[in-house]
Amino acid sequence: MVLDELAETSGYSVPQFSRLFTEFTGITPMRYVNVVRIQNSTAMLSETNKSITEIAFACGFDTLEVFERSFKKYFGISASEYRSGCQHTPTPFYLSEQIYYERLRNMAIDGGNNFDWGRTAELYAKSRNIYPQEFWEILHTLGVGQAKQEILDIGTGTGILPMNMVHYGGDYTGVDLSSEMIEQAKALVPDISFICADAHNLPLENGSFDVVTALQCWVYFDKEKLLPELHRVLKKDGSLYIMFLTWLPDEDEIIRKSFELVKRYNPNWSGFMKRIDRLDFHWLSKDFSVETVMKKDFRLPFSKESWCDRMVASRGIGATLTEDKIYEFRAELRGILNAENEDFTVLHEGVIIKLKRN
Repeated sequence: MVLDELAETSGYSVPQFSRLFTEFTGITPMRYVNVVRIQNSTAMLSETNKSITEIAFACGFDTLEVFERSFKKYFGISASEYRSGCQHTPTPFYLSEQIYYERLRNMAIDGGNNFDWGRTAELYAKSRNIYPQEFWEILHTLGVGQAKQEILDIGTGTGILPMNMVHYGGDYTGVDLSSEMIEQAKALVPDISFICADAHNLPLENGSFDVVTALQCWVYFDKEKLLPELHRVLKKDGSLYIMFLTWLPDEDEIIRKSFELVKRYNPNWSGFMKRIDRLDFHWLSKDFSVETVMKKDFRLPFSKESWCDRMVASRGIGATLTEDKIYEFRAELRGILNAENEDFTVLHEGVIIKLKRN
């Protein structure tokens, strides 16, 4: 067996090797081997005339069916579509973001460091309402905030989404696991109903909502538990909206320098920051289907102080470090920003995904 060979090469027993490999990478050895096999198949599809069946067996798959299913899972297209010219990035989404998601779900992210969003709730409320008006207008155009609409915002944090969308229309309920975040939300948006609860086990009746929204929090949920629960509380033909506003250190100098500083203070921090070139829906269940995907770049305005607040309010700093280290980080970040103009913009990618309840 492949697993036996890998364990023997590493000098560990099979159980030890499997445990250590999974702890380090966030993925089991055999699932990783499967990804490598898929990667190897792309070169053969592009560079040889071998049949897809021959390639499947040459890459170590037991059946053509398993190969086809695995290939489409990782690339979103079939092997034959890939060969005919629909190639995408050669590295599957699975090797980057999905590992990140699994490490989050298993609490193995950031090297196992504990983080507590409650510690940064007050600063989060002050600094994280950075979404441009155009973002909310697009969300409204896609169907959120209609008259008499019942809307549930999961992972609501300090109530940023209800705060910005309530004037469009609809009745909002915000849910978050952090009591500190909920207290901040109640103070900021007192006319909205906020509940401290686990989104995986909602204290809400079946078919209560027309819309569920999830802003910047999707990675923290166990999708296998969450999706059936959201299906339960949504009305027939209800919709689920998943939203991200992603900072891009590869394309923005201020973000790059800021992230390098975060990594010095918290070397285990593993915040995921990249463009969503290929959306992967490996977690999608029979309960929902993708209807719309919107992606748009935004240059968001900051001052030096507001950018410091935004960075300190992140998981890698404010939710993790001690007060003295947070103070040192802020002072050093101010020094890095001294070369910048007092006001500047920072590049982000906005993404809104609309799913329909089946």
